[in-house]
Amino acid sequence: MSERRLASNEFSRVLPGCHTLTSDPAPLLAVARAAQTWVVPGAALSHISAAEVLGLPLPYRLTWAEGAPLHVDLDPSRRRSGGVRLVTHARQSRRRITLPNRLVIADPVDVLLDLAGLLPHDDLVACIDALGSLRRRDIRVPVESVRIAAQGRRGRYVRSLRRAAQEARDAVDSPRETSTRLLLLRRGFPEPETNRPVADPATGVQYFLDLSYPHWRIAIEYDGKDHFDPVRARRDRHKDEVLHDQGWSVLRITSHDHRDPRNFLARLRAKIHDAPRRAA
Repeated sequence: MSERRLASNEFSRVLPGCHTLTSDPAPLLAVARAAQTWVVPGAALSHISAAEVLGLPLPYRLTWAEGAPLHVDLDPSRRRSGGVRLVTHARQSRRRITLPNRLVIADPVDVLLDLAGLLPHDDLVACIDALGSLRRRDIRVPVESVRIAAQGRRGRYVRSLRRAAQEARDAVDSPRETSTRLLLLRRGFPEPETNRPVADPATGVQYFLDLSYPHWRIAIEYDGKDHFDPVRARRDRHKDEVLHDQGWSVLRITSHDHRDPRNFLARLRAKIHDAPRRAA
């Protein structure tokens, strides 16, 4: 490949000595693997790059696809200069883990500590929640483990991490579930249960309630864009039927309700007030 062609608009430089097609950019995993193999061998992905690889709910502006750089930790003795899309951090004592795809990343709690300096409180809580989700297949870190580990960490933003860990919960599957739970708590409602299982006695199919108040038989479901897909909508209708047959009331909340929650909260208060009559 000629230098002239590499310098053309056909290619974009993503790492020192590494280019990708401008029309079909290499994804983060491929770039990270190239970095650890050729550019900065011995480095560990860190910061927002490790968070994205872990599948944490970052704001889009902090993602690789949006132009964020690749962050890596290097031993100070091996530190090298970075570049426009490569940021190196000289860190000697940080823990590391190897993912099933063989990428090496900083310990997830240290990644959260990096995020504590970037994200608002609620977004950081959502990231801790995401690490404790029961749906995670590879690296799962229960919230209590984050709390314990954070007590032994030092750093400028460690207090922010500790505060966020106190409000985080296990078994949360989306950042909107996090924001709904925090909304309820801040408006004076009791803490809801997260992802309670409910089975359809006729079919044996098991459903999980995003948030619920089992004592009052109230289920709260967050409806994102994917819930308007016809297949998902049919599944939601069947789920509602199963819950109604078992005496549950179902309240669905959307992004519009998060922007202006007054009507949703009024409906919830009415359902709580009406719970004794429904149970009779």
